[in-house]
Amino acid sequence: MDLERLAVALRPRNSWEALDLGVRFAIQNGRALYASWLAVCLPVALLVFLTIGYGMEEPAWAVMVLWWLKPAFDRIAVHVLSRAVFGESTSISETFASLPRLLFKTGLLRNLSIGRFSFSRSIRLPVDVLEGLNGRAARQRKALIARRISGAANWQTLAWLHLETIFWLGFWVLLLMLVPHELLQDFQFSTLFDGDKVPKWFHWPLYTPLWLASVLLEPLYVAGGFMLYIKRRTDLEAWDVELQFRRLAHAHARSVAETAVRVVCIVCLFGMTMGVSPPAQATAAEAREHACARAPEVLEKVLAQPEFGQDKTDFKLKWRPQAKKQPSSTTPEWLRGWLDALGNGLEVLGNLFALIGRVGGWFLIATVVVLLIALVAKFGWLPAPARRPPPPSALAGFDIRPQSLPEDIPEAARSLLHAGDVRGALSLLFRGALSRLAHQEHVPFLRGDTEGDCLTRVRAHAPEKSAFMARLLGCWQGLAYAHQAIGGSEVETICHEWGLNFGGRTRHD
Repeated sequence: MDLERLAVALRPRNSWEALDLGVRFAIQNGRALYASWLAVCLPVALLVFLTIGYGMEEPAWAVMVLWWLKPAFDRIAVHVLSRAVFGESTSISETFASLPRLLFKTGLLRNLSIGRFSFSRSIRLPVDVLEGLNGRAARQRKALIARRISGAANWQTLAWLHLETIFWLGFWVLLLMLVPHELLQDFQFSTLFDGDKVPKWFHWPLYTPLWLASVLLEPLYVAGGFMLYIKRRTDLEAWDVELQFRRLAHAHARSVAETAVRVVCIVCLFGMTMGVSPPAQATAAEAREHACARAPEVLEKVLAQPEFGQDKTDFKLKWRPQAKKQPSSTTPEWLRGWLDALGNGLEVLGNLFALIGRVGGWFLIATVVVLLIALVAKFGWLPAPARRPPPPSALAGFDIRPQSLPEDIPEAARSLLHAGDVRGALSLLFRGALSRLAHQEHVPFLRGDTEGDCLTRVRAHAPEKSAFMARLLGCWQGLAYAHQAIGGSEVETICHEWGLNFGGRTRHD
């Protein structure tokens, strides 16, 4: 492995820096990465969508199969990134040529079965693809690679999973924002996942954006895990230190060569000088002989100075630290062993109590969360201390007080119908429905609400009765305002449905 060809700088990094570097490196090499990735993913996706999505009419299962095959596609991204990190570009033909090795010699079956739900698969994948280990050696190598970086790999998996979900939900939120509000009055989000109420064709725009988000983000996820793998190998094998030593060795060799050249040049120049200046060489020799002759005289003058020939002793007080005496142990061996055993037992007991406290704390937190969820499910939110305001006595021009209504409203309406008063029958049914909704269903009507406002509030707070109220209001408005004739059989049907929706007699509190 030629470390000098690496396209990334080798230095100590924490796990989060490595993840950021991986995403940036994938974006920098995005053309080659996504070209190879899509060249394999798109044909497989087309085949799966045609067979399962179109042939079996199950687009959701098609997306699930493609999601399950992610480890197979991830091997392509690792292959491209491992070449790009050494400055090599991978073409689509080279990717297809390497597919047999990537699919059949890298433990793909294990990754699609017991290893599919591993949160740290992004850092185990490079070991399978690049190192070619099997069996026990592969397990030990993966455990060593994951020892310091598995936490970051797990959090990365959770983060990218949430990003895919956000992309999917964001697409639908944008789509719903573009739909006119009038078309969404009867819309409920839960119906999107009800197979009996949603047509088969609607599953395609429902689940296909989830797969598109996965195709877009999965190479970035693989790149983050790949850079975590590079960071861990740098820490284990000291790649940065080795590379620095190589650079120092090259610099030293270059410096030695330059020094040798300089010495050769100086020797040549000195030889030329010696050859053309013999009088200068003779003068230098005479100067050396004269200096050697005067050396004894100079030494005698130096030794005659007052600094030489004297002895001087200096004293300095300094505290000397005394060595601490080790106290002699007089504890018997049997007592010492018993005390050691007691200390170990107390340590184990303390760890046990700490574990019980930790588990108890988590259990208490879980209990509080469950209670909060139960409160939210029962009351819609935490019950407010303030009392609910009383319903209005009149609504849309109708008196909705319970005491103003007969006890058996459907029967009273039938009596009016048989007497030929269709308008009175529908008016009574509508008044009774508003009264029951306000006093028993606690729909928050306001005094100034119109008939349309009342229907809107029923859809929001009592959706199970909104269809009947829409039919009743339509008949009433058609008779009262449009002067349309309403058949007796239709009024009789409304009386029957009124009893099914509101049933019982009116309570005069």
